[in-house]
Amino acid sequence: MINISQVLIENEYLVNKLTDNYINKSLPHSLIIHGVKGIGKLTFAFFLIKNIYSEIISNNKDHHINLMYNNTHPNIKYLQKEFDDKNNKFKNYITIDQVRSLDNFIYQSSFDNLPKFVIIDSANDLNLNAANALLKILEEPKYNTYFILITNQISSLLATLRSRCLKFNFEKPSFEGFNKILLFHNDKLKSEEISFLFDLSNGSPGLALELFSEDIKDIYSTLLEILSIKDSLSTKVINLSTCVSSYSNDQFKIYISIIKFILITILKIKAGCNFSNFFRSNILHSLEKLSSSFDNLICFEILEYINNNENDLFTYNLDKNIFNLNIFTPLNKIT
Repeated sequence: MINISQVLIENEYLVNKLTDNYINKSLPHSLIIHGVKGIGKLTFAFFLIKNIYSEIISNNKDHHINLMYNNTHPNIKYLQKEFDDKNNKFKNYITIDQVRSLDNFIYQSSFDNLPKFVIIDSANDLNLNAANALLKILEEPKYNTYFILITNQISSLLATLRSRCLKFNFEKPSFEGFNKILLFHNDKLKSEEISFLFDLSNGSPGLALELFSEDIKDIYSTLLEILSIKDSLSTKVINLSTCVSSYSNDQFKIYISIIKFILITILKIKAGCNFSNFFRSNILHSLEKLSSSFDNLICFEILEYINNNENDLFTYNLDKNIFNLNIFTPLNKIT
């Protein structure tokens, strides 16, 4: 089962426009929805299909919608990286075999004569062979079959793939939209928590929901203290490393994203960027204070270590404790 919201907040106009295009037989067979991670691109894709089905289905409409959101609808294929049970993690790519398996789906009879949809999430995960195999499919579109490619970075897709699709660039929602989305998923969130998550996630509701936990503020505060203390072997560093070593890969990726957010914001502050109208919580003051005594080269060195080694950490299942200790090694160079 795919955990996707059935409620769309913002982009309603585009859903209605594309639904009308389908009704008028002018919907392109291939679409690309692109934008930063966590802004509701997959939610939009499913909602579009839901809207189209709602317009054309006379009977058992709820049944079709339930099948769709349970990922069991015979006319909808959701393609993503496969989970490797042996290594207990997702594979690195969407493979050519997965793309080739679409042939059976495309050529089989349509259930209730409804349109078929293939959602690829994310198209960035296609390896080169898989991307070329998909291109061949898109070059010969099948009647009443539609592809929706979701990508966080459209520039990384093959130019030939991009040229075959109608592209829609999704912007981050407004703060009001962000607020509605978070409250829809968790109506117990306080306004100050939402403002904090808005700043920490750079306005991405999906990332904010992943970030939210009971100890998120504690982790954030601990990281600020560690960077202020400037001692890579302090008790706080050792204790934090022990704590995060038990994180799942997804949890650890979120943890790393917080470190990146702090360091990149510090660099921007030191470069003279004005965030006075950007942040909605009180975190700007603490970051400005930290930036006044933090060295640019140390920021770059920590970020370089993360960027150069993060992929290997998850690919080869390396020790998260050691990885985290290494992150803070450059702190002792601060004078």
